[in-house]
Amino acid sequence: MYEKNILPRMVKDHCKIENLVDKLEETMGEDFDVMKNSFNEFEWELEKHLFVEEKAIFTSYNPVDTSEGYKMLPELMKQHNYIVNQLNNWRHDLNTKGKIEGFHEFKQFLIKHRTFEEKEVYPRLDEVLDEKQKQHVINRINEIV
Repeated sequence: MYEKNILPRMVKDHCKIENLVDKLEETMGEDFDVMKNSFNEFEWELEKHLFVEEKAIFTSYNPVDTSEGYKMLPELMKQHNYIVNQLNNWRHDLNTKGKIEGFHEFKQFLIKHRTFEEKEVYPRLDEVLDEKQKQHVINRINEIV
C-alpha cells in the first residue's frame, strides 16, 4: 500500500512498540526467561524504530530555514539518548538483578515521546519533504520495520 505521508506509517510502528511494552509489563513477575524474551523483543523493535528515525528520516530532512527547521532535532536526540540509556540499564539489571526497575516511569516517558513525534516531528516532515523524499523515507521505513 502506498502511503503519501510518513506519519501514518510511524504511528503503526508506535502501536507495535506500545503492544510490546504492554506485553513486557504483563510478563513482569513471571518466569525470568519469559520476561527476558519479552524484553529482548521490545528492545529490538524499539532500537529499530530509533534507527529508522535517525538514519532513514533525517538523512532526507534538509530544511531551507535551518534555525526553524532544526528546532525539533535536539529534543528528539535527547529523548532517543534517554531511551537507549534506559534500555542499556534494563539489560544490565536483567542480567545482574533479574528484574527491571523504573518500568512505569519509562512507559510514561515513551507515551510523551510518542506524542512529541506524532504532533511535532512527523507532521513537520510530511509538510516539508516533497513526495519523492517522503516515498524514499517510507521505502526505508518498510525495509527496516
